Amino acid sequence: MKITSLDGKTPDIAEENIQKLRQIFPDVFTEDKIDFGKLQQVLGNYVEDSNERYNFTWNGKGRALRLSQTPSLGTLRPCKEESKDWDTTQNLYIEGDNLEVLKLLQKSYHGKVKMIYIDPPYNTGKDFVYPDDFHDSLENYKKITGQVDDNGNRISTNTETSGRYHTDWLNMMYPRLRLARNLLADDGVIFISIDDNEVDNLKKICNEVFGEDNFVAQITREAIKGGSVSKNIRNVHDFVLIFAKQIDNIEFSGIEMAGLKLNLEDEKGKYAKGRELNKWGAGSRREDAPGMYFPVKGPNGEDIYPIRNDGSEGRWRLGKQKMTEIIENKDVIFEKRENGSYIIYEKLRNDSPRKKQFISIFKDEFINAKGTEEIKKLFEVERGVFDFSKPVNLITAFLIMAASKDSLILDFFSGFRVIIMTQANSQVNTRVLELLPKFKIKKMNRWCAV
Repeated sequence: MKITSLDGKTPDIAEENIQKLRQIFPDVFTEDKIDFGKLQQVLGNYVEDSNERYNFTWNGKGRALRLSQTPSLGTLRPCKEESKDWDTTQNLYIEGDNLEVLKLLQKSYHGKVKMIYIDPPYNTGKDFVYPDDFHDSLENYKKITGQVDDNGNRISTNTETSGRYHTDWLNMMYPRLRLARNLLADDGVIFISIDDNEVDNLKKICNEVFGEDNFVAQITREAIKGGSVSKNIRNVHDFVLIFAKQIDNIEFSGIEMAGLKLNLEDEKGKYAKGRELNKWGAGSRREDAPGMYFPVKGPNGEDIYPIRNDGSEGRWRLGKQKMTEIIENKDVIFEKRENGSYIIYEKLRNDSPRKKQFISIFKDEFINAKGTEEIKKLFEVERGVFDFSKPVNLITAFLIMAASKDSLILDFFSGFRVIIMTQANSQVNTRVLELLPKFKIKKMNRWCAV
């Protein structure tokens, strides 16, 4: 008979029940705390909802808010001996805790910053999260949030290293974003790099700080090629959240493209062959837009209708008034098909530079490998100096979108990418504020918060 040894430990029945409950109702858990009110609701025992409203909160939020409102007792002093081109540079690099420095900047730079770019810690479990004054002990946090009773006995499990996994990060970001908003000009914009760990929470606090109506876009960026081995799906992307101070005051610019090559000529001058005025693809049938099926006058005065390649009735891209106008102005090309119907093309006469609008997916020239190579070249080393360096092209794109000549740019997590870009790219003439340095920079006024 085989004897089974016993370890003397009894099963944790409560813990097992909690895990079973988590499998059935994962939505009633918040950082391992059971929301019993929500549990009642999902079980059909609905509570009175007259006092309910949408709310995003966490332990320490009130203290984080008060921290952003508490005046700083520090001051700034110049470090001329560690600076370059003190009398001529317009760039400023400030060494000190970025929360305190953001407070010190409020008076001089309130409402003056055109663009903010930050690359904060992603909260991957390996990042440094700033221990501000509201930083509770783990034991106190568990007690406050009901994970342990007054005697320290566990009420709920805690599967993560810190029960404050999201809370610490939110308490770090919240006051800094509130202060950052004060610095933005009325037409200012903030760009924030982030990944899956906190993108949802970041958007929620940005909705609160900047206003949900001032959300501009969420860019998905291909950060790496290939990605690490994963049990399920390889994660190769991160995000950039974009919020405006007042969205009605902004108008993003696009990439400047070369002007058209006008290789044709008529009695009005040079032109290029443009797009068809017949609608193609999805939504191109007459029944898709009956009002866009109408006759226009052809080159010999005949009526021309929009006909698809298969001979069926189609539709025009432009309305009747606009179609009539460009035909009368001789700004179209009529091309006759073998079946006798016409395709009409627009004549393009403007050879001025064009703008290509950015889309919400960034890839190829925006990956981290580009940034790593740029850093290695800058420091003249064989290995990368920093992990996950953002490429110059990424910051250049943001500056093209939101900045203009002599704009004031702020980076209060010292990503260093804005500095490199502005020094390397003569097309962008901006002034830069960088906070929380980890290394020395050329051609910067260096100040220290004390």
